[in-house]
Amino acid sequence: MSLRLSPEGHIDRKILQAVAAAIRSIEALTGAIGEYDIGKDDAELLGSALIDLWSILEINGYTIDIDTNRLKKAKP
Repeated sequence: MSLRLSPEGHIDRKILQAVAAAIRSIEALTGAIGEYDIGKDDAELLGSALIDLWSILEINGYTIDIDTNRLKKAKP
């Protein structure tokens, strides 16, 4: 499985689930970022990574359900 070899909109669901898990983990961390004393550059990289991960889901027609916190097909 590879993002590079997958045609846009046809990425394996396991990859999409991993992307969703990464988003949830990063979002959980960002609430506690002040505790970790990370620098501005690192915070910017983290924000950029989060944007890229959300893009992967959105391009493939998925989102994360806010009630169940699970991957789901986005409504058109």
